[in-house]
Order: sequence, then structure tokens, then C-alpha cells
Amino acid sequence: MNNFLQKIYDSNWLSGILAGILLGLSYSPVNIALLAIPAFMLLFRVIDRCESARQVMYYTYPAFLVWNIITTYWLVMATLAGGIAAILANSVLMTIPLAVIFHIRKSGFSPIIVAALSASAWVSYEFLHLQWDLAWPWLIVGNAFANFPSIVQYISITGVMGISFWVIFSAAFLQPSSHQTAKNGLFKNLAIISLLPVMSLIYHTFATYEPDSFVEIVVVQPNYDSYLHNSGYYDTAIALEELIALTDSVRTPATAAIFWPENAIMDTVFPETYRYPSNRLLSVASDWNTPIISGATWLKYYDDGDAPRVFKESMNERKYNVYNAAAGFYPDGTVRYYEKAKLVPIVERLPFVNTLVRLENPWIDWGQISGYGRGSEIINYPVADLLSPALVCYDSVFPDWARRFVKEGADFLTIITNDGWWGNTSGHVQHYDYARLRAIENRRTVLRSANNGVSGMIYASGKVHTRTDYWTQTALNLQVPVHSGITLYTRLGDWIGYLSLLVVVVFGVQRRFFRKQ
Repeated sequence: MNNFLQKIYDSNWLSGILAGILLGLSYSPVNIALLAIPAFMLLFRVIDRCESARQVMYYTYPAFLVWNIITTYWLVMATLAGGIAAILANSVLMTIPLAVIFHIRKSGFSPIIVAALSASAWVSYEFLHLQWDLAWPWLIVGNAFANFPSIVQYISITGVMGISFWVIFSAAFLQPSSHQTAKNGLFKNLAIISLLPVMSLIYHTFATYEPDSFVEIVVVQPNYDSYLHNSGYYDTAIALEELIALTDSVRTPATAAIFWPENAIMDTVFPETYRYPSNRLLSVASDWNTPIISGATWLKYYDDGDAPRVFKESMNERKYNVYNAAAGFYPDGTVRYYEKAKLVPIVERLPFVNTLVRLENPWIDWGQISGYGRGSEIINYPVADLLSPALVCYDSVFPDWARRFVKEGADFLTIITNDGWWGNTSGHVQHYDYARLRAIENRRTVLRSANNGVSGMIYASGKVHTRTDYWTQTALNLQVPVHSGITLYTRLGDWIGYLSLLVVVVFGVQRRFFRKQ
């Protein structure tokens, strides 16, 4: 056995593949999060045996490919070609920060500075990866710790990328580069890297997380089959009436708001409130004296001067876009809309279409092939005398986007999603688990209304209150704790990303202009 393990350790290929397996096992549903540290230790060992940054990318690519396949194989359920392309491309991007770390580990700095620089390089990659049209936050390293809230309470200060920083720092600190020697023994080094999670555990043990008040909210899981036309219903009106009846079975006169999942309304919602289904839902909201906030396909028309850069055009030359949206139907007859801002690349929106449209190619109608329109406004829905967003699916895995709603007044966070596109895979499990991180970052209760599951409620501490089964039709009447405090992360956002990027830039300038010749 020892010879076998030594053979793996001495081989760049085998070390990389094992690292990828360990990283895959770190995430839900396996949840052995601490394996991420030895995984990166193996990758740093591979880096130290390489002679160039290009060689590092060559040998570590299999590790990231294995990691992506194990954790996000379910992408192919939504689109086979798009899923394969995403896995292959994301694996390439992940090799770039390791190429930077190659230069850091050759710099001659002390082990603790090398560890901090290495962590900064990786966090800079995660931070930048969130900023463009191919953003993919699913494999932020810190996401692996979503089911270990007691040891990551510090993300109310740093955000989830603070966990990523700690993981990479720990791996680099425990695996000094080949020409360095650790000044402390193994146990002292372990004690140093354990300081942050231990402090978090102590805080979690004694913190109370007392809410200011409670509010009654209903969330519904209709369990529509996303792969069938109209979810298998002959008439979409029948589906809507069933959803109304399911909601009515659990609501009470004290219910302050009702949340339905993404795609719950199968018919397109138009601006005119007298058209179906808006008129039907406004009538129900009035009868119940309760707002209904639901996922919907929202068609928005523009006046000539109001149209965004990318738009579609109707037969009568009227400009419009179709949005994956949330629509709030209120007892007073008003309808409020939130247009989803974080769209899944390729699946929901053509990447870089805002730039491509400038090409003005007469043979390509960029508006027609662009996919959904992209929203940009922070919209919190009034719920009694409180506020809550309806983050639509992919919105919720962007930590900085979710925290902006809290900064703008959200008293609790609500996520509406349709995870049925992924089937009964790891995807819906991971998506629910990641919401636990949003709860801790912002100290807000998080509600989830998911079409096929998992729906439920998560406390501001990250502890799970309610978690439904997958592929089950149900509705939940929840007494939701309301919090009003603002965390440092909510106030400042991804400051650790900006700081890490600055550190890496300074290192690059130092290497380029000031290193000894």
C-alpha cells in the first residue's frame, strides 16, 4: 500500500487525478469538505515538480476536469453540448491561477507569505470569474463547506471566498515549496490553520441569533415535470388552479405572503394586468388579501428611447424582451416585476451578446438568438411591513448579488427556483446547500420555493429548519424569523476579492520590475 501511495505521490498525472477526486468528494452530496486541503497540497506538489507555468497547466488540467465532472456532471441534463463545453472550458480556466501560483512558489518568500500570496491568487480567480458573461460560481472552493456552518461563521465578515482563502492558505502552508523548510512542526502548523474554524465554532456555540420578530410565509413546491410540454397538462389553466388550491390548503388569514417557484406560471405574463393569468392571480390575491410572488416568463415592451442594446422585434416592429422573472401580484391590483440578473451562460443567454451586437452583421439577428433579457435592478417585494426579494435560481449562487438585496432593506431572503431541469442529481442538493452560506453571510433567514425540491427554510445561523424531499408536491406554512442587523460582508461585499486582486497585481509588478537580476 505504501509503495502504491508513493507511486501516486511521485506521479504528476496520478497526483492530479487524485486531487480532482478529493475535490469532487468535498462537495455535496458526499460532503467531506476538508479533503479540499490535501487536494490542493497534491496540486502544489505537482507545481513544484514543473519547470514552467505552461507545464503546470498541462499537468493540472486533468485534476480540474475530474473535479468538474464529479461535482457538476448534471449540467448535461439541461443541455448535453453546453454541459460538456462548460466542464471542459471551466477546467481550463482553473489552471490559470495555478500558473500564477507557480511563480509565487518560486519567489523565495517565506512559507507564510507564499501561502498568503497563493490564497490571494486563487481568490482573485474566483472573484474575476464572477464578473463576466461566463461566470460560474458553483465551484467556489468555499461552497464545499456549506454543510459545516459551525466552522465558517466568519463568512459574515469575509463572504464565502473567505473560506476559499483559508483552504488555499492552509494547503500552501502545510505544503512548503521544494526549496523551503517549514519553521514549525506539523502540529504547530495544524494549530495555526485551525485557529479560524475553532474561533468560528466557539462563536457559533455561544451566539443566540435572536430574531426581531416572526412573519408567516407560505412557500409552495408544485412538482411540475419540466421535461413535458406544459408539464404534462392539457391546459395550463388547470395547472394554475391546482397550484392555487394547493396554496389555499396551508395558508391562513395571518399569511403575509405566498411564494411560488421559478416557472410556476406557465403562461407568459404581459404588462397588461387585465390579461390572463395576471387578472386571475390579482383576483386571488385580493380574495386572500395576500400578495402572491411567483416565477414567471415576463414579456416587456419598450418605447424607442428605452430599449436596451439587445432586444427582439415583433411582427409589427415593436421592441421587446422576454425575461425569466418574478412577478408579484398584490391585493391592491398592482403587479411588481423583478427581472433575473444572473443568467446561465448559453442555456439562458448568449454570452457576450451585448458586445457581439456591435458587429451589426446583416445575416445575424442578435436579438432573436440572445435568449432571455438581463435584468439589473434590485427589487425587494413588500411583505406586510417587511421586504424580501425573489432571487431567481442562479441569482442565489452569486454571493455579492444576494447581499445587495439585504443592503437595500431585505428582512429575509427568498429564492425561487426550478431545479427539475437537472433531474434527481447532485445539482438540486448543492443548490439548496449553498443557500446556507447566503444565510450566514447576511444573517438573514433564507426561504426556498423549488419546483421539484428542495424547498424549505434556513436560519440566519446556517442551520436547516425545513428541507423537503425531492419530487414531492407540497406546500409549507412557515413562521419566518426576521432579522435587521447588517453584517460586515453585507456592508462591504466581496472586499476580500478586491484585496486579493490588489495583492496579486503588486506581486506581479514586483516580479516584473523589482526582482533581482
